[in-house]
Order: sequence, then structure tokens, then C-alpha cells
Amino acid sequence: MVLYELYRGKDYKIVPTLDRIQKAVEYVGLKNPPYISVLVGGTNGKGSTCAFSESILRHHGYKTGWFVSPHLFDEKERWRINGQKISEERLRYYVEDLKVVFERFELTYFEACTLIALKFFQDERVDFAVFEVGMGGRWDATRVCNPSACAITNIQRDHIKWLGKTPEERAREKLGIYVPGRPIVLGSPKYPLYPLALEVCQKEDLLVAGMDFFAKGVVNGMQTYLEEFTSDFFHIKDVRLGLWGKWQIDNASIALALTAQVVKLKEDKVRLALENTKLEGRMEVLREKPLLILDGAHNADSVKIVINQLKASGIKLTPVFTGLKEKEWKDSMKILRDFSERIYLLEIRHHRGESLSELVKEAERLNFQEIITLKSAEEVLNLREDILVIGSFYLVGEIKEWIEK
Repeated sequence: MVLYELYRGKDYKIVPTLDRIQKAVEYVGLKNPPYISVLVGGTNGKGSTCAFSESILRHHGYKTGWFVSPHLFDEKERWRINGQKISEERLRYYVEDLKVVFERFELTYFEACTLIALKFFQDERVDFAVFEVGMGGRWDATRVCNPSACAITNIQRDHIKWLGKTPEERAREKLGIYVPGRPIVLGSPKYPLYPLALEVCQKEDLLVAGMDFFAKGVVNGMQTYLEEFTSDFFHIKDVRLGLWGKWQIDNASIALALTAQVVKLKEDKVRLALENTKLEGRMEVLREKPLLILDGAHNADSVKIVINQLKASGIKLTPVFTGLKEKEWKDSMKILRDFSERIYLLEIRHHRGESLSELVKEAERLNFQEIITLKSAEEVLNLREDILVIGSFYLVGEIKEWIEK
């Protein structure tokens, strides 16, 4: 946690602006990256769409950079070459080399992460770089990657303090990643994303799910299949996806539409790429008997999608849950009550973690029949029943940390 330690307790005040990162990028000489970038924004599905996109590009024989946000427990997860995390030594080198720049321009932690990504990918001479938006879009530091194409997965309720209380406000913020004259892929033709995109973007730059490309698929137990993807630019049938859930069919289709804007897709390469896509903390099966699944769903919309899919698949799991103080975790817990009469509760170590007493109080109010409290993430690994860990990426990260230990 080299960079994290540098910023511990002294992160600069977050003021929405691109001024700091743009000045830092120009100062370091990274304004025009020598590789092609794609940028993915949206509320849910960004990480999975990036994972599919990176895998597609890599399986076509290109050297890839991949900037991930957030990390689960090891910040080295944020910077990857051909899917592999940066080494501790390499990260330490960049932090020491760029520390004076971080301080000179008062970069936030995320801006510093972005600057390291730009330098790392340039030094590694990648062919393509996949960037995941941190939050929103208009003021997000990842915009400095100068994307040749971008995508927005969907608009849901999240980060309302920064992005706005209404769907329209949040959609406008996320559409801020658009670069005029370059393609932008939209994961939905619905309001408010598509109507606002017609206002903000040039119509010829838009590629919209359900209008310009189509996908259908099915979930069978713990396997997900893309039955067909059709468009004017690519077609494929009967592919098993490496990530689980009906929503991954949409994420894979967005990735196909996005990568098709920068490379010519080949069916055999795409098939291998989609089958072999992996991403930590997205319905990740750590153990099969009994089942232990980790998912980073951290808002009510994403939790609802996961639970509805589990119900539809006839899969019964007992949730292990936590929440962050400023998040609307009570809505997520309510969804879990409709899924299970039992719940495990855990307070994470992170300073933003909700207290165990508040979690228990809400679970009692929702009339869970059995409420079991855990002292640490380590205890989750000893539960001998089918378990779903959900509610926070930080909780998933703490469990992954114990596994690695």
C-alpha cells in the first residue's frame, strides 16, 4: 500500500476540477499518450465491462494496460499489464519518482493513481489501455487518458452527494466523458441516458444497446451464456462467459461494441476472451462445497440485480453483509431480508464502515429471524454453509486479504 500510505490522513480536499491533473500530466509530459485508450463509465458494471474489454484486446494479441478502481485490498490491483498487477518495487519507484508532482499540484489519491497509470502504460509501451472511471465522468481524472472511444453502462442511484439527486443530473455528469467526434457506446436506450446523449453528443458518434447492437443470453446454474450478439460490425453465438450473472451479458455486449471501435474483432479470439474473463469480487466463487461467493455490489440497485438473479436461478445463500456510513445500506439490507431470514453482520476495519450496533439495529427492525455477528472477515472463511458476501468492496477486500495471508 505504498501510495495509500503516502496519502493516509492527508488527502487533499476534493474539489471537482480537472485543472490539477491536467497541469500534472502536462508537467510530466504525458499529455498525448502513445497508445490507444478506451474509457468506461456508468453506475454499475464498469469493472466487468473493463474486464471483458481488456481480455478482448489482449486475446487479439495486443499488449494491454488496465486501470482498475477501486482496489479490493491490495492497491497494486489498480495498475495492470496484460492482466497482471504491477510489482511492489515498480509501484514504489513511481511513487518516489512522482511524489514531488503529487505535492506540487496537490493531487488527490485518485488523481495520483491516474498519473501513475499514464506513466506506467507509457513506459511499458502498451498498445491499448482500458481505463475505468472512478466516479461520475465530467470531473473524473481518467478523462486525461484522451480516449479514442468510451462507454457508459447505465445510470443508477449512487454518489448523489457529488453527482446529483436526480437521474438526469447523474446522466449528464457521466456523459461528461464523451469526446466529440469519437464513438460513445451506451448500455441503454432508456431515459435519461439516451435522450440526454442526443443533446450532448453528435448523433453519428452514438452506438446504443437495443438500437445499434443486440444481445441475448441465459444463466444456467452457476454458468452464464451469451447466446447471440448481433450488429452491423460483429456477430457471435453461443459463448460461455467467464463472469456470472444475467447482467454480464449486457456488460459483455458493451465491451464488444466498445472494442470494435478500435480493433477488427475476430470470432475465435473473442470467444476465448469472453470465456477467460476474470474479475475479483464480481460473483467470484471462492469455494464450491459449500458455496462461498464474493460480490462487490454496494448500492441497492446492484444488490437487487444480484438477488433477483439468484432467486431466478434457484440458488439459496445466506448473506454476509456490511455497509458504509454515508451509503444507503439500509435499502440493500431490506432487499436481503426478502431473500433470506438469516443474516451475518460484520463491521469492517475501514474508517467509513458502519458500526456493528447500527447494522444489528436495522436487521432487528427488518425482523430477520436470525442475526449472527462476526468479529472479523477471517471468520467468514470458517462458515460451513452456502454464503454470499455482499454490501461493500472493502468487505470483499478484507476477506481476500485473509485468503492471501
